[in-house]
Amino acid sequence: MLSLSHFNRQTIKGDIFGALTSTVVALPFALAFGVTSGAGASAGIYCAIITGLFASLFGGTNQQISGPNTGLTVAMVAILTSFVAKSPEHGIAAAFTVVSLAGLFQMLFGFFKLGKYFTLVSYPVISGFTSGIGILIIISQIEPLFGHSLAELEMSLPTLTSTNTLVGLACLLALFVWPQKFSRIVPASIIVVIGATIFYVFSAAQIPVVGAISSELPSFNFPIWHSELAGEMIKSAILIATLSTLDSLMTSLTVDSISNDLHDSDQELVGQGIGNIVAGLFGALPGGGATMRTVTNLRAGGTTPLSGILHALFILAIVLWAGEYTNYIPVAVLAAILIHVGISIIDWNFLKRIHQISLFSVALMISTMIMSVSLGLVTAVLVGVFVANLVTIRRLSEIQLDNIQLHTSEDAKHLSVSEKQLLASMDDNVLLLNISGPIGFGVARGLKQSVSKADQNKALLIDLTDARFVGITSTIAIEEIIVSYQNQGRDILLSSVCQRVRDDFKKVNLLDKIPAEHIFDTRIAALHYLKAKLSP
Repeated sequence: MLSLSHFNRQTIKGDIFGALTSTVVALPFALAFGVTSGAGASAGIYCAIITGLFASLFGGTNQQISGPNTGLTVAMVAILTSFVAKSPEHGIAAAFTVVSLAGLFQMLFGFFKLGKYFTLVSYPVISGFTSGIGILIIISQIEPLFGHSLAELEMSLPTLTSTNTLVGLACLLALFVWPQKFSRIVPASIIVVIGATIFYVFSAAQIPVVGAISSELPSFNFPIWHSELAGEMIKSAILIATLSTLDSLMTSLTVDSISNDLHDSDQELVGQGIGNIVAGLFGALPGGGATMRTVTNLRAGGTTPLSGILHALFILAIVLWAGEYTNYIPVAVLAAILIHVGISIIDWNFLKRIHQISLFSVALMISTMIMSVSLGLVTAVLVGVFVANLVTIRRLSEIQLDNIQLHTSEDAKHLSVSEKQLLASMDDNVLLLNISGPIGFGVARGLKQSVSKADQNKALLIDLTDARFVGITSTIAIEEIIVSYQNQGRDILLSSVCQRVRDDFKKVNLLDKIPAEHIFDTRIAALHYLKAKLSP
């Protein structure tokens, strides 16, 4: 969050230059995302202004540049199309209400300290999800580039040689061949926009153009709540909030790695949420942290939130005094820019190494990518995360099961010499169940099975010397073991229960099920008790 400490002579020069440089990079993308969304170029421009300003004022990442991006634009296209089809009169207003509602959800994510959890998504899911978005953005630009939708497209000579298509393909080629070393001085996107605009002005070609952006500030739109769209509005808002959160926090992590700084995830979500609330109220697209623009700002010298504020103000100044000139920018050049973005964000690095990666990870990535394109972004993320977590839990459970060992006197290698002697002296009348490490819910079944297979005619000592966490499911499994032994009239004891585990046991009254004299502070004390009890 911006504070007076951010303003100083040492950083202000770098912030100004970073803001100018990132503005040059951001403008073509803001125009392109706005046009693609169907809400108009101004929706993308004012998203960059509003979310850029408020996320910098109230966010938790000093160098963050916020604005429209690929995933959010793809989602907004689907939301606008669906809402307008279902309610032609109120669909657009409902869609922008969703943007504000998404911002409110983001603020709640921040208030409830949920930021750290959004970065725990499996890499194959993120890879498949972003690659799916790349494919969706490419598909969405087929019609602006070729004049036909994907279903109607025929790669015939008249189609490929139309002026609009040739301009777009030439711009696309330029984006790929423009040397990287020159991009640090003048981004390729600016070059193709200027080049295509000059061609349009001097050739008098009849091709679609963006149209002028009004110099008037956007009007305030009151949120509406459409009862018929209520469920869809909440679902869409959660999608927008999740996408913006992931983009913003992933960008924040990138900034941390470059600047050796540490961002505040929860404060960042509050800032992004405020930005999206205001964006929705003024008919702008939803926004989030933009990695390329943020890194550009950072590399150019931006070090404080002032760079993001100036970035937003610079874009506003350009719109107010030069918005009419977008009337000369061909739509085809924006399509080329977005196709280039779509191709770039497909995870080619993962795909090139498919033969080196486990079959499960490959299947998860590809299935998430296919679901993103065919079933929708929400379904893809939910199914991908669910499957990835299930497999992760299974693998962790297998590891945790190694921390559960049932010992007799012969195989209790981890015991001290005196403890081994005590256990051996009881003629195998005692089983020692040693639980160590964190034990989650995935091991509960294995815990019960390991005990049920043992000889339950022996006394059982459950040793928790090395246990630091026992989940509720495993706690209930231990309770069932205790009840089972007690029903058979056998002795069951607990030893070395740390305070954290003891507190968890107390919540379900587990300790009430064992006599106090059968709960010991140390393992050796429990063994001495059993020795005395079993001695003739």
